Amino acid sequence: MAKRTRKTTLQMACETHPRKQNSSNKNKPQRFTTHKVRSAWFRAREAWPERESPAIRIGLERARASSAIAAHPGVQQWLEAGPTNIGGRMTCAVCHPTDAQKLWAGSAGGGVWKSEDGGKSWRALWHTEPTLNVGSLAIDPRQPKTIYCGTGEANLSADSHPGVGVFRSLNGGESWQLLTSADTAGLPRRIGAIAVDPFDSNHLLLGGVRHSNAESSGLFRSTDGGLTWTLLNFVPLNYFCHSISFQPLTRGTIFTTVEARGSKSGIWRSSDGGKNWNQLLQGLPAPSRFGRASLAIAPSNASTMYALIADANEKVLGVFRSTTSGDSWTSVGGVHFVDERQMSYNNTIVVHPTNSKHVLCGGVDLHRTTNGGTTWRQVTRWDADRGTSKYAHADHHALLMPVSAPGVVYDMNDGGMDFSPNGGTTWQNRSSGLATNMFYDLEVSQSTGTFFGGGAQDNGTIATVDGQPHTFAEYTGGDGGWMVIDPKDSDHFFTSWQNMGIWRFRGASGWKDVSPPEKKFETWMVFIAMDANHRQTLFTASRRVWRTRNDGDLWKPVSEALDGSDVTAIEIARGDSKRIYVATENGGFFRSLDGGDRWSGNLAGTVLPGRTITRIESQPTDASVVCVTVANFGHSHVFRSTDGGDNWHDLDRGVLPDVPHHSLIIPEAHPQRLYVANDVGVFVTSDGGASWSNLTRNLPNVMVVDLVYHEANHQIFAATYGRSLWRIKAD
Repeated sequence: MAKRTRKTTLQMACETHPRKQNSSNKNKPQRFTTHKVRSAWFRAREAWPERESPAIRIGLERARASSAIAAHPGVQQWLEAGPTNIGGRMTCAVCHPTDAQKLWAGSAGGGVWKSEDGGKSWRALWHTEPTLNVGSLAIDPRQPKTIYCGTGEANLSADSHPGVGVFRSLNGGESWQLLTSADTAGLPRRIGAIAVDPFDSNHLLLGGVRHSNAESSGLFRSTDGGLTWTLLNFVPLNYFCHSISFQPLTRGTIFTTVEARGSKSGIWRSSDGGKNWNQLLQGLPAPSRFGRASLAIAPSNASTMYALIADANEKVLGVFRSTTSGDSWTSVGGVHFVDERQMSYNNTIVVHPTNSKHVLCGGVDLHRTTNGGTTWRQVTRWDADRGTSKYAHADHHALLMPVSAPGVVYDMNDGGMDFSPNGGTTWQNRSSGLATNMFYDLEVSQSTGTFFGGGAQDNGTIATVDGQPHTFAEYTGGDGGWMVIDPKDSDHFFTSWQNMGIWRFRGASGWKDVSPPEKKFETWMVFIAMDANHRQTLFTASRRVWRTRNDGDLWKPVSEALDGSDVTAIEIARGDSKRIYVATENGGFFRSLDGGDRWSGNLAGTVLPGRTITRIESQPTDASVVCVTVANFGHSHVFRSTDGGDNWHDLDRGVLPDVPHHSLIIPEAHPQRLYVANDVGVFVTSDGGASWSNLTRNLPNVMVVDLVYHEANHQIFAATYGRSLWRIKAD
């Protein structure tokens, strides 16, 4: 008889997790903006008062830190902590023209990856490149060892981060060089499309978008292999270019989609290699109605092509087919796509390599026709159980059907890559090794050290119970937020998701929705803090502070709106639980000395810079000593008070990188030591900021958004936005 393995309470907690919450906000009123709701949350931390984070500036600060701040003594290196079995947001993919098993894929924040077995396993090709934000890939069909990468994510939301230009590999992705800098060549910092002429390897086109008036966007052309580029001005300046397709059988014929907020939007065609362009109109909607659009040419019949078109409200305007190389079009979408949404963020289409009537379209879910659009069927469901044949992760950004393997489908989405062997009938996830999750938060069980995880963008709250990178599982869904584990009982913890949703798990009674009844204010992600001395007392906040003393069964607001902005950090002092510190998006700092009953006015003073405070940490042995990290640019980022916030001292002094700082920790074993995490790495001081050292070491070149110190094991855990979790033994 086979031995039966007894499941732990934590494993059962995963298997009985609450129903997933989709971060797509399906039931919310339609927003007349391309930016997802979460983009405001990121902007407050990364870019304010600018509209977006400056990638070039971050790169310069990283270089300055490497040369100006001494390396932290020691030899320990960071180790990947996972998840390696749940992928994060992927934006693009290409495969070898004659070997469908050989894939290259781009991640929104984790660089370029390669698989040689159709996605069953992956390895990272990028680690220290100037940016790991990838928007597009193209392979030269005549020289398949040559691959181009357009950096910067072009999915239209401000939390899709910019890049630095175009990279090229001449050896199948094993090494890369920055071919063209966006800064010097005037290219877009978000390149969502790049294409190589199948008749001329030196002829390239790229398309990009922008979120700042100071940046470039549009369709650019190179005739020298990408060394120099020219903006094509057949549409007035400042237009967006989303999709580019070379006609594979007719030299010089190119199609592109343009969004110009007016009569120049739509589908354009060139018959002379890109020198002149004509707008295609017959059978298509009025150009002024066009939003983002994707194109696909049927490999088996090059005169047949399809377009998936969004409207200005992020809905599907229609699916259209042409059998005349674009001369005329017919609407074939009907009413099937009426419930699709977010089409400025997820928008992709592909045609089967041997059947021109077999088409897949991607929005939040995937849809298929096998009769040229006469009928459609939804073939995936984001809310199905993981591992079932109809499940594929939500938000589809790229579809690939290799010519060399008819029926195979590769689907890049917010959960890594999903795969279909039969043209979209059944699905399986293939993200093993694809460590590209984008974390908001990190938590580690102090009682075990092997139960850790956190909230991840559109992957919910994911965690491992045995400390292994490949055993992560989803506990609750949506955009996962703050996770809090009881320091003395790992069977007692809280998870959260967007817009103040909170679940509690207790081993004896399982899961319960314990969301505060907040009606007045809404915030994207709420901070949650547990009193380590009274573990049924927790605090959370919107613009006002909420407290529970009975483990979340009853929440009460214990403050008014503090300064009119969201609360961004909460600290229950380890040395005195009656001291509660909170901070805000406007840079305010407030204090309670009686467990939250009464609150001070704003104690930020004139030393704190008036920017978003991202984290508060008190000294373990002295509750009046408190440190904060601050986001944004143009000021110091780490401050300390020795009198509970009445007076502040600058610990940064301009030594640390001038980039957003996201987290800090003070170990109980070393109360004079302070670790901080920011957009370029991890830094440490042991002398109150008199000197700093660089602990970034072998971490990938991504934002480090959270830190946790495991006291018993003396390990530092780090969460990144794009390359999952890491850990290191403290020297």
